[in-house]
Amino acid sequence: MADIPPYPLYNTTYTLYRLSPLHHGEMPLLADASRSSLGTHALRLKEQLKGDSVRGVQVDFAAAQDTARLGPLDECRWKLLGDEDAWIDGHLTQSPRLPVSPPSPLSSIRGLHITLAYERQAYSALLLRDPAVTAPPHGFTSLPLLLVKMPGPIREVFLNYLRTAFDAHVGPLRLPSSFIASGLETYLDHLATRTSTHSIQDVIRQLHIQLAFPPTTSLLKHLDVTIAAADVAGFVDRGRLMQNTHSKPFTAALSAYLAHHLALDLSHPKVVISRVSCNSFNLGTDRLKLVAPDTLADTSFSDEGAASQDASASQLAVQQLCASLVREAAGSGNFLPDDLTNHQRADTPSSTASARAGRRKRAISNAAVGNDNKKKAKAKGKENGGRYADST
Repeated sequence: MADIPPYPLYNTTYTLYRLSPLHHGEMPLLADASRSSLGTHALRLKEQLKGDSVRGVQVDFAAAQDTARLGPLDECRWKLLGDEDAWIDGHLTQSPRLPVSPPSPLSSIRGLHITLAYERQAYSALLLRDPAVTAPPHGFTSLPLLLVKMPGPIREVFLNYLRTAFDAHVGPLRLPSSFIASGLETYLDHLATRTSTHSIQDVIRQLHIQLAFPPTTSLLKHLDVTIAAADVAGFVDRGRLMQNTHSKPFTAALSAYLAHHLALDLSHPKVVISRVSCNSFNLGTDRLKLVAPDTLADTSFSDEGAASQDASASQLAVQQLCASLVREAAGSGNFLPDDLTNHQRADTPSSTASARAGRRKRAISNAAVGNDNKKKAKAKGKENGGRYADST
């Protein structure tokens, strides 16, 4: 049996982007009937990356010489991406000569997996969604979280293709300090439960936290805090003994430690957590790397002794972190306001902003008209008063 390649989400450092709903018309992207559509997009993107001539128009990109060292582009593939179980089943049941069959149930599809296979290197991108989120308007597919592993010149061509082919807006996703801290707390919370078969020390190991001070000074860019593997669990236990720290015990204990030993206030608005890295993941303001989590043994049971656990604590932490990233990328969830969904289709989030700005402009214009009327009334009053004075 051939080795199963790792799930595309793991063991790769991705750059984070947010993506508005993709407009594709009547042909859905996340369905079995979309195979021909995905193949068409793969061919078009390959032509642009190779610099082929399309209908007599040369589509070379400016940095083609910079990518010549990678060799020729052998393959560009767009595939449906299911969960980890579907990924394993697809590689186990498929013939080596045929491509991996995509997941059939729509509820199990997590997004799209795009791969670029050059002669000397391979690159990939993931367009992810949360199946539980309300569906976008008809003719659109919402894949708000975009993870890209490509060099600069190739990445720019790929992002521009998404903008033009799907009339979409692509922007960098900047994670706030609170989200990075919550991501770490998610892992620690799952590993500290009674049903966890993995310990914090074995999964997290040595923990590195980077503090940044962006708006204060250019002399001190960041401060690195390293916590030994044996001490991480102690911070969690200490934080749980503190008052009003049940949701973020580790962050509370770390804040108290830094305040006592370094006189550094972690809650100060000019102090931010810019990166957290450990054995299981690396999460920064614009980058993400997830290590494949350890799975449960076949004989793992919960404390109640009834049913076996479906996933390990590490797997549950990864699932929750990914769902949070998708929600963070989607923002409020809908790029179109509810009152516009049934009347018009906006191309990008900027269109929505323009519509809202238009409403504000109309309100300002109405107010200006009212003020102008008042001025005219006052002018007439002065004019009448002047005439009355002359007459007397």
